[in-house]
Amino acid sequence: MKNKGPNRRGWVQMFGLSVLLFFAVAVLSAIPFIRDWELRFADTFFRLSPSPKQKSEVVLVTLDDESLQRYGRWPWSRTLLAKLTSNLVKGGASVVGLDILLSEPQTPDADRALENALQSGRVVIVDKIASYWDGPHWMEPLPQFARAAAAVGHAQAPLEQDSVCRRYPPLELSLDGARWAFAVEVARRVDAKRTANFLSSYGLAAQDETRPVLTAKPVLVPIPFRRDGFDTIPAWTVMQGLDSLLLRGRPALVGFGTTEIGDRLNTPLHPEFPTPGVEVHAQILDGILSGRSLHEIPLWAQGVTLLLTCGLAVAVFRSWRGLAAVGVFVVTAAALYAVALLVFIIGSRIVPAGSMMLAVILAPLLVYTADFVLVERSVTQQLLGLRSWLALLGKDGTAREGEDLTWRLELLQQLQTELGSLYELHKTLLESTQDLVAIFDEQGKLLLKNHAFAKAYHLFPDASLSLEQARTQWIASDDAPLTHRESIEEGEVSLDGELYSVRVAPLPPTRLSPKGGTILTLTNLRTRVERDRARAEALGFITHELRTPLASIQGFAELMMSYPESPLCVGAPDTIFRESKRLLALISSYLDVLRLDAGAKSVASSSIDLEAAVRQVFDILHPLANAAGMQLILENEENISVMGDAPLIGGAILNLVSNAIKYGKPQSDIRVRCSRENEEVIISVHNLGEPIAPDEIARLFDPYYRASNTAKGTTGWGLGLAFVKRIAEKHGGSVRAESEPGDTQFEIRLPAKTEPATVVKEVR
Repeated sequence: MKNKGPNRRGWVQMFGLSVLLFFAVAVLSAIPFIRDWELRFADTFFRLSPSPKQKSEVVLVTLDDESLQRYGRWPWSRTLLAKLTSNLVKGGASVVGLDILLSEPQTPDADRALENALQSGRVVIVDKIASYWDGPHWMEPLPQFARAAAAVGHAQAPLEQDSVCRRYPPLELSLDGARWAFAVEVARRVDAKRTANFLSSYGLAAQDETRPVLTAKPVLVPIPFRRDGFDTIPAWTVMQGLDSLLLRGRPALVGFGTTEIGDRLNTPLHPEFPTPGVEVHAQILDGILSGRSLHEIPLWAQGVTLLLTCGLAVAVFRSWRGLAAVGVFVVTAAALYAVALLVFIIGSRIVPAGSMMLAVILAPLLVYTADFVLVERSVTQQLLGLRSWLALLGKDGTAREGEDLTWRLELLQQLQTELGSLYELHKTLLESTQDLVAIFDEQGKLLLKNHAFAKAYHLFPDASLSLEQARTQWIASDDAPLTHRESIEEGEVSLDGELYSVRVAPLPPTRLSPKGGTILTLTNLRTRVERDRARAEALGFITHELRTPLASIQGFAELMMSYPESPLCVGAPDTIFRESKRLLALISSYLDVLRLDAGAKSVASSSIDLEAAVRQVFDILHPLANAAGMQLILENEENISVMGDAPLIGGAILNLVSNAIKYGKPQSDIRVRCSRENEEVIISVHNLGEPIAPDEIARLFDPYYRASNTAKGTTGWGLGLAFVKRIAEKHGGSVRAESEPGDTQFEIRLPAKTEPATVVKEVR
């Protein structure tokens, strides 16, 4: 129902509430979660805005999956890139932009072919800032490519705090001076005048800047995304020399399409599905060539707009109450959103729509809270006035009764608050514990229980249970039977196959149970049981593993001492040497696991030649492999090294190879491959054997776990793969396993240190 118009005092209150709401929105907008919501809310403008009437001039030439299937996996030879570039130039493209980093050399002939293709004067290439182990550096194209190309533009795409790309820097600083963005460089060669007008709208001069430093804070320009997309040509069609009318007189940007090779960014159009980087460059280039600029309103204008919104929201919700306020809320929010959307579409201005909507959401809460404060203050004043009036009767009994009534009301309110807090506290504590807790009265009738107790005893909400019935459902443990100590009964019992520590203690009389009662507590001992079982299994496995090589060493040593001339002693030294090395490796691996778990062993950092590390492992395990008729084969890439602890890395490799020998098929090959993929070095071990079930793959690296396909006679305690996982994680890497019929593969992935050149070496 609508109230009367505000008087002068009402205007003052409304202004004060508007200012308070303004500062509340400003403070909440500094919270990352709220700020992310405001940004995502404003992103809806891009998805609701109509597409421009004029079709985009930009053409995308994508290196898609089909192109990679036809011409081979990435990276392509520079001769293929040269052919692609030349065909685009011959096809009539006004400017060709290669969104491909050309920082690493290939063969001289291939690099020379690409250099010749870049000399058409219509090709722009990219560079970017990359992260290295010693910090960020510019990843520049090779000097011959930079000289041959028409220009080099940067491909930096800063992300907002919610990892969405909304703006880009037209200029970035480098040691050689300011550098234009990749899309800006392409636009300058398509139409220098339009590009200059676009840059001037953001206060940027279009002339090349040669000074080494401009400013430490670059200008960030909003990207005017369009929804209708761009004409796209697969790279393989251009490689085949197909003449396309789409190319003639239009700029073409070459980059990775939907494949996972190139950079992919979240954008307001597709916040949950990353967009290829070349498409983001196309959005920037299209905005420049079509003259569609997008500006954020100044900070002072944002403040004024938000303050006016706060005033409007406070005025609206001060005038309406009840169900009508819900309709007013919807209408007000829709109207503000529509105005902000029209300003975005027609005026190309970004208003703080998220903050405005937050003000509309908070306004009714603030207004109604203020009303509640006024009502509470009025009630308090009335109660104080009532107490003052009762004090006038203090000479007779009525005044004393009135004073007693006031004291009782205040005490009741205090007790109600304290009892409510205590009830919530005890309820929270009772439900938060993992123990099974129940309280019975003096007759053994259930009074209170927590959720864990009800779940263990399968009790419905209204089900009844006595203390004796609870006792009959458990089985006392023979190792720790129930014993009485004074009035407390303690011990261990089994309930539904779970082991519990039970405690039955009396309770003093309470209002809930005036004659006292009993509290029953059961603590689950599952963790202790599993730990004891794991330790027992580990002790058994360790004993067996250590006893076997020791028995072999002792037996052959006694044979050599007793019968030195016996023909059986010929192979005894080799056997003793082999078993002693295996014993030493087992002890070292197990001790390393214990030291890592205890935190007593730190990870050293030195350059490790993986080829040498694998060969050292092969030297140790050759006797075991030969005994099984297996062949150890190394497939390595030259000059691969990692930074880490050499003994730990070697121990991890030793464990994987020894497992391959132990569980692999006799008379088969074991292949160890060291390769590099992107910024990771991969050490993989392949062997033939029984496949591992898919549901067991994820648990292979858990301590004390062994796959179900392990032969009964195969020894081990399930710590080896856990050791491998710990070592990889300590070095910033990871592990994985795959198993198919006929092939089982374990991988260690570590951060890369050097570039590889593939070569396969075989060790027999």
